[in-house]
Amino acid sequence: MPRDQYHHGDLAQQARDTARAVLDGHGDASISLRALARQLGVTPPALYRHFSDRETLLAELAADGFRQLTAALHEVPPEPPRDALIGIGVAYVHFAHQHPNCYRLMFGGGVLPRGVHSQLDDAGRAAFAVLEHTICRARDAGYLRNDHPVPQLTAAAWALVHGLSLLCIDGHLGPQVMPDLLAAQLGALLLDGTAR
Repeated sequence: MPRDQYHHGDLAQQARDTARAVLDGHGDASISLRALARQLGVTPPALYRHFSDRETLLAELAADGFRQLTAALHEVPPEPPRDALIGIGVAYVHFAHQHPNCYRLMFGGGVLPRGVHSQLDDAGRAAFAVLEHTICRARDAGYLRNDHPVPQLTAAAWALVHGLSLLCIDGHLGPQVMPDLLAAQLGALLLDGTAR
């Protein structure tokens, strides 16, 4: 039986799994369809039947990263809203710290521009919606100032955790910094303390 037929039905998933391992270990620059084909013991055209190009595969990996991030955010208990807001900030930074190369790919607009891969854009919006919903609830409960619109508050919260994530995974804060603790402290800074 030809090798390509042997892999029929699971080749796409095998390619995604192998590519994710390469991404985790070496970054997205190390991923190529030809190299994956060699690793999987198939011809390059076999992979091109599942992925039109390298960027399509990378978009799938990034979308999967957003789905994992969204799942991690949903694991944070929603009550009370103040703790939920701090908790999703911690979960966000923890995800980036645990999956630095995937995180860089997810937000690397130069590699995967917005508006090109709908499944990636949808997955990113789903993660953002968790933050926005939590901001709404925290503001409604009096933990955030209500004279700022929710999109502005959401952007501020995202900027805090995204910036902290990049500083941590790029090693700018030093090995003594505990990302989860710092994320919790940053989340508390966003809250104005009017409700306890």
